[in-house]
This record gives sequence, structure tokens and C-alpha cells, in this order.
Amino acid sequence: MAVSRKIAIGFLAALLSVFTLPAAAAAPEELPLNPVPYANEGRDFQVMFTRGCGKLVTRANEPDLFGGQQWEDIIQVTHTYCDRYQTKGEGCSVTAIFNLHDEDNAMAGPEHVISRIEESLKSFGSKIVSQKGIKKDFGTEVIAEGVEVLAHQEKGSGEVWIRGLLIDGDIYILTAWKDQGGVLKNPDYIMFFNSFQPWVE
Repeated sequence: MAVSRKIAIGFLAALLSVFTLPAAAAAPEELPLNPVPYANEGRDFQVMFTRGCGKLVTRANEPDLFGGQQWEDIIQVTHTYCDRYQTKGEGCSVTAIFNLHDEDNAMAGPEHVISRIEESLKSFGSKIVSQKGIKKDFGTEVIAEGVEVLAHQEKGSGEVWIRGLLIDGDIYILTAWKDQGGVLKNPDYIMFFNSFQPWVE
């Protein structure tokens, strides 16, 4: 089942040269009992990662301004995630894409978010079971439109919850996954999605 073009919006992401920002691992007994606040370096957004996210990992493309490129020509991509309780098979992530544009310099649109969601579903080996268009008002005239998808793994009981948002040309992909299922009704992941806020003061 493909993402509906009528209700969804998407992303054409290209992680160019990727590097990982170091993060110290937490011992199991030190894993946080409370949600973990996070704001990206440029304070373009903030979100609360779930309990048990003792190690947040951020990958980003490193802009190369040599070779005659201008800053406004650089597509910036960051991906921050955690494996909950440091265990594969459950976690959440935020991917942010800034300054995405085509050869005619047109800003990112719905088709780009759709593309990214479809790529994510393939990486999880999952198929869509439900989807809906969404619109969120973040206040101060910041309106986001996008699509929300719930998918099941083709093999096993795993679930993936993805919310793709387009905000004034910036794309945000929030994802939560759990091999045992039940992610959509999990209060920690509901908190994660609801806590997202763009453009932090």
C-alpha cells in the first residue's frame, strides 16, 4: 500500500557525507527515568525523547562550502535517534531536512515527504495499515501540514509510527518503532510526538 498523494506530504533526502557526533553511553542503571529533552544545535526544533533514552545519537551531513557553493545551496540534514534502553528493536528518531529545493530553486513540497516516508517503511520492512492527513498549529502563525502513518512489519508483530511534517519548506520526519507492537497506544511515544516544537526561542 503506497502513501496516498492526496493526503500526504514527503521528502527527497540525500545524506551526503555523513558523520556521527559522539555521545557517551549510559550504564543501564543510569538510564533516565524521565523523558529526555532535546533541541538541535541550531535550535530549529525541540522534542522530548522517551524514558530510557540514555544515549542520543546524531548524524548530519557536513556542509561543504568549497568549490564555489553558497550556503543557501547546501541541503542540511540531521538525524537524531535513540535505541530505547540501549536495545535494538525499539526506539524513536527525528530527521530534519533544511533548505531542500529542486533545480529550479523551488522549496520542498508534499512529494518529498512522501518519498522519505516510503524509504523509511522499506528500511523497516513494513507495510501501511492506516494513514491520515494532519494539520498542526504550533502557534505564532506556524502551521504544519503532513501525513501520519502506522505500519506493521511484514514478518513479525513489529509496528512503526511515522509522522511527516512540512513547515515553511523545512521537513521533519518523526518515527517510533517497537518489535513487540503497541507503539501507537504507548503513552511514552504519544508524548514524544506531541512534544515536538519547531523554531525554538
